[in-house]
Amino acid sequence: MATLRARALGVVAAVLFGVVLAAPAHAQQCGPMDVTFIIDETGSMTDVIKQVQTQVQKIADAVQVASGGDFQFALVGMPDNNIDVIENFSPDRNAFNTATTKLVVAGGCGGVPYDEAINTVVNALPARTGVLGAQLNAFAGGWRSSAAKVVILITDTLPQAFTCQYVQGVHDVAAHNFAAQAAAAGIHVTVVYVPTGNQPESEIIRIMQDVASTSGGLFKQAKADASDLSDIIVDIVNQCGGAAGAGSQNLIVDPTEVFLSNVESADVNVTLFLPATGAQATTYTASGLPADSSVQFLPRTPDVQGTEARTMRITIGPDTPAGTYVVTVKASRDDIADQFNYVLVFVDCQPPFILGINDLGTQTQSVVSGQKATLKVVPGGNGPLKYQWYQGHSGSTAFPIAGANGSTLQTPAIAAATEFWVRVTNACGSRDSATATVSPR
Repeated sequence: MATLRARALGVVAAVLFGVVLAAPAHAQQCGPMDVTFIIDETGSMTDVIKQVQTQVQKIADAVQVASGGDFQFALVGMPDNNIDVIENFSPDRNAFNTATTKLVVAGGCGGVPYDEAINTVVNALPARTGVLGAQLNAFAGGWRSSAAKVVILITDTLPQAFTCQYVQGVHDVAAHNFAAQAAAAGIHVTVVYVPTGNQPESEIIRIMQDVASTSGGLFKQAKADASDLSDIIVDIVNQCGGAAGAGSQNLIVDPTEVFLSNVESADVNVTLFLPATGAQATTYTASGLPADSSVQFLPRTPDVQGTEARTMRITIGPDTPAGTYVVTVKASRDDIADQFNYVLVFVDCQPPFILGINDLGTQTQSVVSGQKATLKVVPGGNGPLKYQWYQGHSGSTAFPIAGANGSTLQTPAIAAATEFWVRVTNACGSRDSATATVSPR
């Protein structure tokens, strides 16, 4: 029996082709994502850098899920009063992993030019020199027009440009103006504040919140030891960094979570708020399930006037392993950008278990010499179940019995004590029965 559940109930993990992917509550499909991290590398950021480096796989997994696998990463560090473009945009997760290892705490005046770092990534600036610091290398840009464009800025202090000292009315205004430029470019700047004791805290938070709200990003506050930083970053990613998501608000799926067993089906309502006109036709596709499972898009009368609708029928194949699958739904048409959303499909599969070895409930049986015996196995677990009977001791597969592929076995004529057993298999495992010995009398 299929079970449907609203996304609001939340999900703690998603498994895609055997890889555990983080997908916390309220995760949403963002479509393609370009994500740039700007990370403070001054002395108070030791815990922050450790969290990023040790949790980089978790963070990258979240981006992979939220983007449907279509993503780019860039990484910009802020060592003492400088801007260091460590990694320009790349879809290579391994390159991003390597880039995070280059984050190193630096000493000095402790300046954090995060206003200028926003300027760098928004305006794709070349290397440049400031008063008491510099941008050490170029940010090549490469923001994609079709992507959710997200900056995640992590620091604990005030913007200071390249001067090592915050000046009210100068650096807060610069931060605001660069955030406005980000908004104009469709880039959402989310700021994560790590409270390490810098003052005045109220002014630090005010400026950070202004940057986030001006650019359409989010403001988050971590614990002082940054122990929750990776969870905060995953939450930011699953909110698309404040971006609406490339297509998620135009392509609606309901429900967003489906619970199924093997060979079960469930229907999901798909609504597109950009209906085709004239001779145009929308193509609906889905990906993310193993090959023996299937998705069909069937015609459906729209619930909302001025939209187009389909019923997405998800059928789990007999050999699909248990787990959670991220099924990306895409609506494509020549006159619109591709629209994306996703459904989480939970496949529940219980391995087989053996309730009895034969119709007598014992592991031995006797028949008149020269006669045949009938053995029967009573298994449990999710179907469909497959059977293979063997002659010999349980676990020995040297002598499979041809054609013995059901829950019952009619043995050959019994002239001497003979052993038999059966292996029961389904999509998530197998179970061997005990040995049944049939003797003549």
